[in-house]
Amino acid sequence: MGTPSPTPGKISGKYIFLGPEKEKIFINAIESAGCEVVPEISQADGIVWFGRDPVALESLVTPNVKWIQIPDAGAEKWIATPIASGGILVTCASGIYGHQVAEHTLALILGCARRLEFYARQTKWNPSEVAVLSLSGKKVLIVGAGGIGVNLVAMLKPLQCYVTVMSKSGRKVPEADQSATFDDFLKIVGDYEVIVLAAPATPETYHMINADSLSRMKPETILVNVARGSLINSEDLLKALDAGVIAGAGLDVTDPEPLAEGHRFFTHPKMLLTPHIANPPSLKKASFARHVEANCLRFLHGETLVGIIDLERGY
Repeated sequence: MGTPSPTPGKISGKYIFLGPEKEKIFINAIESAGCEVVPEISQADGIVWFGRDPVALESLVTPNVKWIQIPDAGAEKWIATPIASGGILVTCASGIYGHQVAEHTLALILGCARRLEFYARQTKWNPSEVAVLSLSGKKVLIVGAGGIGVNLVAMLKPLQCYVTVMSKSGRKVPEADQSATFDDFLKIVGDYEVIVLAAPATPETYHMINADSLSRMKPETILVNVARGSLINSEDLLKALDAGVIAGAGLDVTDPEPLAEGHRFFTHPKMLLTPHIANPPSLKKASFARHVEANCLRFLHGETLVGIIDLERGY
């Protein structure tokens, strides 16, 4: 499936195959960068792929291809295929959807804090008071220092939150009050009223929300997940919500996904659920097109591409 580039990230070419559909927004992006869309992969130096199935692409790739641009911010399902490990440079869309997903994350946080999952399900006028949470002065832990986490910090600060951003390295994020590493998670998780999962799916983050970590949280804690469903043990979360271990949860991603009809997440009185739409298709296409144009321009001029997948880190 191609040969390794002698200088990782600095390869060049002009001819791009676009698939699986020839969408005009992506054609314009490729051509605006000075590259040319070709009808066959055998003619291409690079591939821009706006499809979710790695297997469908894997069977099409020919040895002339030097670079593949995938549409996902999370690369775990691509890393598991020969596409990422076969010598072709693969770039993902990490960070480019951060602002729009952060907006949805904030909506879930505020919705849970104000118990909209309870009030919106009422079938008659019922102003019964339930425990609500003001974010002013509250401590928020964001697990993940990528585009979502960084954008969310800026959105939370005007609400007077104290924000800690957690990452593998523990790097400092502008505007955050504190940084932490994944190793700190179980030690500090009990200090926060809001916990947001915005980290990639890796062996390190798999089921980081489980019976143990949930038991360490405050009873008033709100848990929000906009990353990957696999970060949460769903059965443990349901038990914690039933028992009042935490106050509520806002999920845009689940495990399994999609949820089966009748799953308790749909009707749980402490659950605010959206069907993986934090990055809706219309917004995703526009953001991806801007990323494609920027990377095609770099590809044309032999400059380092943005979003190169790190096989060792898993994203």
